[in-house]
Amino acid sequence: MPKTFLNAAAMTVLTTLAAAVGPAHAQDEAVVKRSTQLRAQPSESAPRVADLTANSVLIRNPQRQGAWIHVRTPAGASGWVSMFDIGSPIREMVVAMLRRVVSKPSAGTMATATIGVRGLGQGEIPHVAGSSPRGPSGAETVAQSERGRASEADARGFAATAGLQSRSMGVLPVPALPPGLAAEPAAGPLPPIGDALLARALQAPDDFAEAQEVELGRQMAMHLVQGQPLDATPGLQSYVNHLGRWLSLHSSRPSLPWTFLVVDEADFQIYSAPGGYVFVSRGLIDRCADESELAGLMAHEIAHVAQRHGLKAMRHMAGAEADPSPTRASLVQQVQRSGHGAQAEFEADRLAIAMVARAGLDPYGLLAALVQQNAVNDGDLHYAEAHPQSRLRLDHLEQAMAQGERLPTTAREPVTVEQRLAAFGKR
Repeated sequence: MPKTFLNAAAMTVLTTLAAAVGPAHAQDEAVVKRSTQLRAQPSESAPRVADLTANSVLIRNPQRQGAWIHVRTPAGASGWVSMFDIGSPIREMVVAMLRRVVSKPSAGTMATATIGVRGLGQGEIPHVAGSSPRGPSGAETVAQSERGRASEADARGFAATAGLQSRSMGVLPVPALPPGLAAEPAAGPLPPIGDALLARALQAPDDFAEAQEVELGRQMAMHLVQGQPLDATPGLQSYVNHLGRWLSLHSSRPSLPWTFLVVDEADFQIYSAPGGYVFVSRGLIDRCADESELAGLMAHEIAHVAQRHGLKAMRHMAGAEADPSPTRASLVQQVQRSGHGAQAEFEADRLAIAMVARAGLDPYGLLAALVQQNAVNDGDLHYAEAHPQSRLRLDHLEQAMAQGERLPTTAREPVTVEQRLAAFGKR
């Protein structure tokens, strides 16, 4: 994978800046994106507490209700502000980037995990390039995960226990895309591909037989988890499979043999492979404030699989003439590096919002996750050059939600993953 290196001069400047701003906590601060009002309650009609000017800084509190976040001003006033009206200070992006560099000094590169690409990205995957990492084989990990799949009946039982009921929700409309993203170049002719299964998939991704898609995805999944053990937290694999399977029942492809893997990885990552394989890192789960955020991020990946975005991205990359003899491993690596494309990301966001709403969960969870991750991931300069950042994704969703039907809300208190595991019995 191409790597972004920091030279000594750049590191000196960034280190000086980090020292100047002091210890920043990306999850605590937010900057006002545009002039707005601080409200006494989470509603546009609630009494105004204070006027908020653009670029002023707020402190976020843990409470969230729908699209509203509880905050306080430096002067001590507290109230509610729409998550669409806030972003994150640039200084936090820089400090977050530095932390990632320092956390992996041997690599000498900025980590490539980012919510601006595929929901969250998988980052460096040297095993795809042909190395032999220590740890379990990909075949062992995938086989173990497949044995833990939740059935449709299992998912419905989980939903009943969790008090989740299906709701009606149409698809969100497609607003105008940002300038420069409205048209993506057409894929060129395919070069010779020695892998017969892959060649059939790339020839016509939308017409690829589902059984073959699942088999190809299984083989790709083995590449992706090679050397990565599953997380051993009691009940976590089962819980994520049940939650994911419940969400998938509200997607456009509920009959796929969906498999959800929680990998023992500290970075915040979520990614997928064709045929129903979704990989979630323990680091991402730990960073989610509640179940709805996790559900929103998982639904985004489910949407990628359901729409065959991964296969379509590989088809485009294979025809881009960057590699005269693309292989399964090289294309998997390219998708992990470059993502599915801006239009696919926006589509997956819109589908995820509707999917979570249909599943009876808080549809604003994905939005909250994008707000929370805004500073950490948009500071990744490697991806910021070519992919939709979380702020662009929030703007796109804001327009789609304004044009579409009103999202259903829930009066239930947010449930954390730990709370759900305890109630789920840590099976």
